[in-house]
Amino acid sequence: MRDALRGGALVDDRTFDGVYPFAVRLASPMHWTPVQAAVRASKLLAVRPGARILDVGSGVGKFCIVAAASVEARVAGVEQRGYLVDIGRRAASAFGVDVAFTKGTLEDCDPLDVDGVYLFNPFAENVCAPGDRIDDTVELSEARFVRDILAIQRFLRAARVGTRVVTYCGLGGAVPNGYVRQLAEACAGRVELWVKTRPSVVVEAEELFADVAEAGAP
Repeated sequence: MRDALRGGALVDDRTFDGVYPFAVRLASPMHWTPVQAAVRASKLLAVRPGARILDVGSGVGKFCIVAAASVEARVAGVEQRGYLVDIGRRAASAFGVDVAFTKGTLEDCDPLDVDGVYLFNPFAENVCAPGDRIDDTVELSEARFVRDILAIQRFLRAARVGTRVVTYCGLGGAVPNGYVRQLAEACAGRVELWVKTRPSVVVEAEELFADVAEAGAP
């Protein structure tokens, strides 16, 4: 499958997901990026060899593995559930690709150390129905959703001019000013490309919103 992806062939999701445990395969249609969308997103992010791509909320690493096989890039994923990080590492090893998986959150990542950011609506689990969540091993709440959106907005504001962002099925909040949407298309879901063309600034309303969230209000 790695060689097929490197050769430009599209691998079927059911075939790809066979590398994962059964419970992970069951969650794939809702929580893991389809191969077709992952290939498209990785090519939009890696416009030069060696580009540094970060997947926020990487789960079991499906996007990261597809990206590492499809483009010449340094791919990393950050995921808050440790057991999913372990699954992702084993899957990457089985595919024979190099991915740097980290257990943590955005606070563990440096926005100046990435060229591209991939976001599969990573915070929506906070506000979805309990039966649609991966599990209840981490905090999931509306208040957490607000904090996470503010965190990604701060991260993107701090990123360098030229940083590329691909959202798949949305972000859950606004992409900060300074970014220009350059593409929006259907690809097993909605894929949008944003490029930072100028420094971002914090507007007064965003600052007030941050204060409210940090005070613990939902």
